Amino acid sequence: MKTPVETKKRKSNLLLELTLLVAVVVTLIPIVWTVILAFMPNKAIINSGFEFNFSLDNFRTLLQPTQNFPRQVTNSLIITFGTVFLTLAIGAGSGYSLSKLKPPKWATIPVFIMAAFLPIVPPVTLVPGIYVTLTNLNLLGSVTGLILINTVFNLPFAILMIKSYFDQIPEELREAALMDGASEKRTFFSVLLPLARPGLGAVSIYVAIMAWNEFLMGLIMTTGGDSAPLTVGIASLVQDYQITFGEMSAAGFAAAIPIILLTAVASRQIVAGLTAGAVKS
Repeated sequence: MKTPVETKKRKSNLLLELTLLVAVVVTLIPIVWTVILAFMPNKAIINSGFEFNFSLDNFRTLLQPTQNFPRQVTNSLIITFGTVFLTLAIGAGSGYSLSKLKPPKWATIPVFIMAAFLPIVPPVTLVPGIYVTLTNLNLLGSVTGLILINTVFNLPFAILMIKSYFDQIPEELREAALMDGASEKRTFFSVLLPLARPGLGAVSIYVAIMAWNEFLMGLIMTTGGDSAPLTVGIASLVQDYQITFGEMSAAGFAAAIPIILLTAVASRQIVAGLTAGAVKS
């Protein structure tokens, strides 16, 4: 027979499980509904009664040569890969410097200020300055401009995260490499950077998700059409006189697939990044 304490604990666990179940169901409902609409023709969607007629017409429409969807997908892929590459290239060197080289405060304070400033400031307040800067650089409406913007917004967080991974690597490894005659550059690339690879993988996944899902800057800094990223292209399906729910759902479904696959494939890398630092000395 269960004691009162065990009964109370069981009720508490049951309540927690029910709460989590409700949260999962509420989260999945719009996702499942989007997938269903993606495979239904528009006529069936707008009908008063519900009748599921499986169809690939929405995807065929998006992939027509006259549509901007293929080009927008390409733009988003370029923006994502470019942002991840630049962020890791700059963030790895900066994180290593902050962690191991102990730079002066005049060099470190701006990094910490930016890391604290950017997340709390609404991005729309920075639009005028960014717009003028891209115009002067002749990058307004270009994929390169969006790569630079995404890099700027993700870089402070990436630097601090990568620094934390380098902090967890024993200093003795760096000292041993330097004593063996390796230069600082070779120590970084050949010794410490491979050890921080799980952390770099976790940071790259985070940056990829942020760059892939970015909407505001893509909307303001491009003229739409084939110069816009995928997120802006999905929003453009809301017309003045009609809303193509089927095509919008198909585009949203297609846009979610790369990130879902990336997270599923790299889940082990994410866990390894979160537990990085458990290095035997």
